Amino acid sequence: MKIRFNLQYPNREKSLIMAIIRDKGQQTKKSIGVSIPTHLWDKSKQRCNEEGGSTVREKRELHKINKQLDEIEKRCSQVGNFCLFGSIKMSDIDFTPAFDNAVKSAKRKVDEVEAKSQRTPTQFFQEYIERIPTMICKGTKRNISVKTQGHHRVILKRLETFMRDTRTPDSFEMFNEKFNDRFTNWAYHIARPGRGYSLNSVCATFSILKLWLNAATKEGLLTTTCYKDLPTKEETEKKISLTEDEITALYNLDISQLMEDGLIDSKSTMEVSRDLFIIGCWTGLRRADLNRINEAIFDFPKNILTIQTQKTKAMVTIPLHPYVKALYAKYNGKFPKLVDKSKSNAHLKELGRLAGLNDIVQQSQTVCGDRVSKKYLKYQCIGFHTARRSFATNLYRKGMQTLAIMSMTGHTTEENFLKYIKIEKEEYAERNQEFFTGNKTVV
Repeated sequence: MKIRFNLQYPNREKSLIMAIIRDKGQQTKKSIGVSIPTHLWDKSKQRCNEEGGSTVREKRELHKINKQLDEIEKRCSQVGNFCLFGSIKMSDIDFTPAFDNAVKSAKRKVDEVEAKSQRTPTQFFQEYIERIPTMICKGTKRNISVKTQGHHRVILKRLETFMRDTRTPDSFEMFNEKFNDRFTNWAYHIARPGRGYSLNSVCATFSILKLWLNAATKEGLLTTTCYKDLPTKEETEKKISLTEDEITALYNLDISQLMEDGLIDSKSTMEVSRDLFIIGCWTGLRRADLNRINEAIFDFPKNILTIQTQKTKAMVTIPLHPYVKALYAKYNGKFPKLVDKSKSNAHLKELGRLAGLNDIVQQSQTVCGDRVSKKYLKYQCIGFHTARRSFATNLYRKGMQTLAIMSMTGHTTEENFLKYIKIEKEEYAERNQEFFTGNKTVV
């Protein structure tokens, strides 16, 4: 069976497109129900001349008709193959229902493809975010966490705010060679007047945007590759860690007495925040894992605890520090939950103040395009992630091998692990001097 397309009235200004089907001497003509201006028909190709369209919209419509003709031809050929291998002549069957079904199916499929191709960036990104729980991380071969989905939602909201503030159309055309400068300028000077976003926030945004845009490129929604040049390398921020003496000072705070003295609200859950923070300082567990510490296996004969971390799903085994064992006994192995993140971090800052953690620390980062350096009292910089950094740093100070510490923190690369080591240059120099004098083995 052969099929070709032609115009019903080629000499008129506008005409229906006809399908002419031939099979073993039999010929059938069927309208596909679509009309076009006759001057836009290419007789030799039996297709619309897409370049002849005078507007982008007209060219898109001609392209859509051609796709429909391709699909009709494909479906009619399938019917023809059935007749051929079934030894049935086309004249022996009523071809009209089959042809009408092919036309409807072709139109439906082309419309579906067209709808997908017309998705805006925010529509596509939202679809991507909704699919995250079903995705597998290429590196770990595990499901991507729901927490990651939350990060993506934050970035999408940030992009939508950028488009609204800068009156940028919701189109993939925004991701051109000027996007980096436009978004960065907005993030530094417009997004949050007086404080702006940091360089690391911009890089984190671009990092997720690249994932989305790579996926959009694979689906044919994006033709430019300008987005691949968006910078994603974050600067290393100087975060604090606590020394063993500082951790002990927090551990020794008499919360009950401080409540009696009116320095802490008697209804406060500050003691829970302190105790779980201390456990974090001697286990290296993240806040999310501290909040599910009851799932850990405490093996007191072997003096270890084992837990599967929430973020990476890594199974880690950590020796039990005396403070951890004491706190386990305090709560009879049933630890309470932390309050929300901002409140528990506020607890830690107040506890640090009461413990006298008043050293001056200097922190710097790029904000609004400028390198900004500020001085703080140490307790002002304490947060729950300080515990994890303190764990890694204090063990490193003791001379423990980095791979041994990584087996407990769950880090898979030394590069990421070393970001947690908070040791001043002078201390590095002192440690290295020991290697020069031959008094210490390199770890």
